Amino acid sequence: MRKGTRLLLQSIFLFFTYSLIWIGLWIIGFYLSQNGFQATLFLPQGLRLALMIILWRRYWPTLLVSEVTLNIWLAQEQLLSQPLLLLSPLLSLTVAYVIQDIWWRYTLYWQRLLLLLAGVAANSLLHVLVFSWLSSFSVSQLFLATFTGGILLTPFIYLIYEYLHEQHYQMLLDYGTPDKQLRTSLLIWAFLFCLVGLSAQVFFTPEIEQLIVLLVFIPNVFMAYRYGWQGGVLSALLGSLIMTFARQFHGAFADLQELEMFLSSQALIGIGLGIAISRQQQLARNLQRYRQRLEQELKARRELMRQLVHTEEDVKKAIARELHDEIGQNITAIQIQSMLVKKTALDPLSHQAAGQINQLAQQIHQSTRQLLRQLRPPVLNEMSLEKALAHLIDEFAFEKNGIECEFHYQLIDTPENDTVLFTLYRLVQELLNNISKHARATHISISLEQQSDKIQLRVNDNGVGIPFSQRTSGLGLRGIEERVSALGGDWTLTTQGGTQIIVNLPTL
Repeated sequence: MRKGTRLLLQSIFLFFTYSLIWIGLWIIGFYLSQNGFQATLFLPQGLRLALMIILWRRYWPTLLVSEVTLNIWLAQEQLLSQPLLLLSPLLSLTVAYVIQDIWWRYTLYWQRLLLLLAGVAANSLLHVLVFSWLSSFSVSQLFLATFTGGILLTPFIYLIYEYLHEQHYQMLLDYGTPDKQLRTSLLIWAFLFCLVGLSAQVFFTPEIEQLIVLLVFIPNVFMAYRYGWQGGVLSALLGSLIMTFARQFHGAFADLQELEMFLSSQALIGIGLGIAISRQQQLARNLQRYRQRLEQELKARRELMRQLVHTEEDVKKAIARELHDEIGQNITAIQIQSMLVKKTALDPLSHQAAGQINQLAQQIHQSTRQLLRQLRPPVLNEMSLEKALAHLIDEFAFEKNGIECEFHYQLIDTPENDTVLFTLYRLVQELLNNISKHARATHISISLEQQSDKIQLRVNDNGVGIPFSQRTSGLGLRGIEERVSALGGDWTLTTQGGTQIIVNLPTL
């Protein structure tokens, strides 16, 4: 089917459908007000404004032609005598034009609903500004008629539109949204509340008028709290039906302005509460989604850190084996050869050179042993963390160098996570190595304790401290920071009267 033919058929369908609904709403308004002018400004203009905002602009001429035709017909039937009402569609057209320019920037239901409410208010103000000068009706009559009709019908039409729009895309793409429209439970609750309200007015005495507020506002609050803005919109419309029914049966709200004020108030409360609830639900969903994403990222980072730690240990083990097997044997061979040269040397220069070679070989041997101590894997597979750390501290031989070292192990249970165990061991090793080389300390304190779901490592010394430039450029401290951060922990460094480093690691 051609695009022009499809548009023509859609326009014809819209013309007849809009005309039937428009005249039906006009009859309801005329029944309530007994005035054709007010009936036109009451419910029909709310329908018009909603469709002009929601539908494409190519359908606007159809709406205008339909409404002009209906106004002419009503004038011929002597039910409408004010030609000024032909300005009303133009005023709504102005508001719809402005709203549509920003409509597509917002995708959330409650955001678009707020735009619709702003459009209703602007449309009412425009009608007041124009018709208060050109008609005999007061400002309050004009504003209440246009605002009440808009606040009742515009959100409801938007709700129906979103439901049809969602159903269309579900059939095409087979997808669902987290904020579904017109759920079955929503319709059931709405029907029950409406039935209770109408039945109460039929079977009870006129004194039930005093309870109309409860029959309307309690459903509004419940529906908005349970179903968000959808419940608020639907309960607002049903509440207006209950109050109109009360006016028919018991003569409540004999003054039309009083009825319109009550209708608009209960609609605003229901829709406003529904928007607030929808916003809160959206924020809760976003928070939950971000929390799940953060948990997944933290879990992935911990897994990556575990793999990195084990890979690092394997690499260090391989390097230590090469140092021990290859370089260690070569150093031993050099020392033996230098001793043979020294014993067989005839001239003093050769004897002196052999002694220097032997001395250098011993220094290389000592440095290699120190590297092996740092590189060889921890003995955590053979002993507990407490004994492994005590063995590590003994290897540094602090007592032989006149350094007092205290070790306080206060963990009740050893961490089950191998990554945390390896990390704690390597952190203590790196910190003690830095103290041994640079701190010139005479007292060292090391403690491990459990704090809730974290393990705290505290290392203190009374040395010269760490210069500020080395805190950011030192590879050792940078490595500590990277290890701790990757596991989701934190650490602090203070250098008052020595150096104090506190590391907190999660036990998971």
